Amino acid sequence: MNPAEALARLRATPEGSLDAVLQQIDLERTVKAIAGNALTGLFRDDERRELVTLLCIDRADELSPRTRADVVHALRRLPPNPVLSEGIRSLLVSLTGEPFRDMKYLLNASGDRHDLEHVVYERLTDDDREVVLAHIAAEAEQTPQHDLRILCDIDDTVRAMLHETRFPRGSIYPGVVELLVELDQGHAAQPSRPGDLTFVTARPEGPRGLIEQYTRDGLADLGLPPHSVLGGSFLNLFTKRSIKERKLQNFVRERALFPECRFIFIGDSGQADPQVGAEMLRIGGAHGVAVLIHEVVAVTGEVRAALEADGIRFFEGYDEAARIAHRLELIDAAARDRVLMAVNDASAWMT
Repeated sequence: MNPAEALARLRATPEGSLDAVLQQIDLERTVKAIAGNALTGLFRDDERRELVTLLCIDRADELSPRTRADVVHALRRLPPNPVLSEGIRSLLVSLTGEPFRDMKYLLNASGDRHDLEHVVYERLTDDDREVVLAHIAAEAEQTPQHDLRILCDIDDTVRAMLHETRFPRGSIYPGVVELLVELDQGHAAQPSRPGDLTFVTARPEGPRGLIEQYTRDGLADLGLPPHSVLGGSFLNLFTKRSIKERKLQNFVRERALFPECRFIFIGDSGQADPQVGAEMLRIGGAHGVAVLIHEVVAVTGEVRAALEADGIRFFEGYDEAARIAHRLELIDAAARDRVLMAVNDASAWMT
């Protein structure tokens, strides 16, 4: 089917039926056909403009939050431009209340780098981004939910990598997956809603997001809830200060996208996470629930005392982390015990 035919069929869809039609067709393939082939120079600007206007503006009121999220995700094949930005902005700000929150979370659980953060900060013009962020803030004030957002580091927090000496390099820490699952389920207004878990890392995105996608692939088979990944750049790899700055930038963006939510951050003591966590609690104010730091490098004396005074909680294993989460009423006793059992089972197997 050529672009003109694809657009004609979409235009001819009876009023009220577009959502059902878009759910049945291969939306990715349709957008790709209309987008053209950049390598051959077949830039179909008119068709692209018409597609965005049709789906995002003229008939957007027919689309469910899920279909809207699917449309935005499929439109990633189009190069950033003001028309695309206007369309995405329109899809977002024309929703309010629970449908708007559903769309946010669905976008954030896209399974690749084109999540909510990428859409808002990479695909929108400055003016459209300002409008969308203002809409998010207004919605948060109107309908505060206070769901728990789980922010988690990766290296030496989920997987033994850089400073860990107790476990083989690359191994998954006993109990960490179970704890993340229980946190995701334990304090959500809608436990089955995707997108509550975000990995915050200084790993670079790399060309076309390849390193970030590699990071996602490394987490894919662990049984984790749907999640997003906020990465860094190559410039953030060299000093603890630059790592801290990138993670804090990611956190500021996270707060702007989910200002209605409380948050917990889980990191490790090998790099800058304790200092990052303390700053997160300061920035987040009453929305900051806890910062849990996996102690892979000993933190002692006045440094430890100062961090603990700032609200940082250290733990050596995920059984201890689960007990802390239970004391904070983030998970119930049954959830705590499931994490403890996972840690004990893994420990028995390793010995």
